[in-house]
Amino acid sequence: MPLTRRSVLFGSAAFAFGLATTSCGRAGSPSTHAGSPGKSLGSPSTDPSAPIGEEVVGALRGLAKEVGRETFQSVEVSTDPRFDRTLNADLLMVDGSVQTFTYNHSWKKGDYDAKSEFTSPASARIDELPLEHLQAYLNVLRGEAHDITFKVDYVGRVQVTALVNTDEVGLKLDGTGTVPHCDPDKVAGVKSAVAEMVAVYGRAAERVGSFNGFVHMDANVAGCRAPVRIVRRQKEAAQADIVQDKLFSRSELFDPRGFDPTMAVTRKATIAKEAGVKGEVWDWEYRRPPKGGEPLVSYGIGPKGSSTRVWLDEKGKITAIVAGECKSDSGWCPE
Repeated sequence: MPLTRRSVLFGSAAFAFGLATTSCGRAGSPSTHAGSPGKSLGSPSTDPSAPIGEEVVGALRGLAKEVGRETFQSVEVSTDPRFDRTLNADLLMVDGSVQTFTYNHSWKKGDYDAKSEFTSPASARIDELPLEHLQAYLNVLRGEAHDITFKVDYVGRVQVTALVNTDEVGLKLDGTGTVPHCDPDKVAGVKSAVAEMVAVYGRAAERVGSFNGFVHMDANVAGCRAPVRIVRRQKEAAQADIVQDKLFSRSELFDPRGFDPTMAVTRKATIAKEAGVKGEVWDWEYRRPPKGGEPLVSYGIGPKGSSTRVWLDEKGKITAIVAGECKSDSGWCPE
């Protein structure tokens, strides 16, 4: 399925939350960018006083010229002052594979990932990455960042993160600060996460949920030929993280803007005991029941994973206890 480029009308929201938009599609024939029109693909700057952004852009243009492609899926800039500056860049190749290149005075090939069902078809040109704000990111982080990464998600949105000690921290694209913190165990945190995901990716949700310390929304995104799982981690902007093959049907979708997460969050601590189900709560979800109807809250409970799902009605009464609903090999279940 070919990658199609499109203009996304989420510009202001995306920018505010630390996301930029480029393209959307499903793994198949990747798009090819053979360099940015009107800009020469020069060599890295040799001027030690050159701004860090110019230095990185020069190196990336040299790689694009050498490889003949400008299909960047990620760029990682080492900013640790104790070591020479190095770059890692992942390029989407013409056959759909992903090739990593490492720069330290010259470019060398690194890891290679063959095309698979998990390979994103999206990529960005150099001028679609906010590299001009590299120094601003360092200023925001007060020199504490060891690496800054520009990553293109499954639908072509750019996210910027920094490694601070051992934590990944999301950055606003314009360099004015870090992205807001969203606590998935707090009602306000879930509300904020859902509002961000809707503002950036649209409101055609199949479910909203939380597990493994983040909030997610599974959704059809306008212009995309496959649905995505959009993940909002506590300190990072929302990003499309997983793709599945088939678009959700209209009967499965709902507008999550009216979702109140109070019940989902506050009942999590007691629902296993209330339902008489052994184990712990691994996740909660808000979606339509398998047989249809309005979206309801449910919990995945079990001793080693989400082996039993407990459903609540709109008033919070336990209405169903279903075993074996989550298929462990689907890629969409808690681990």
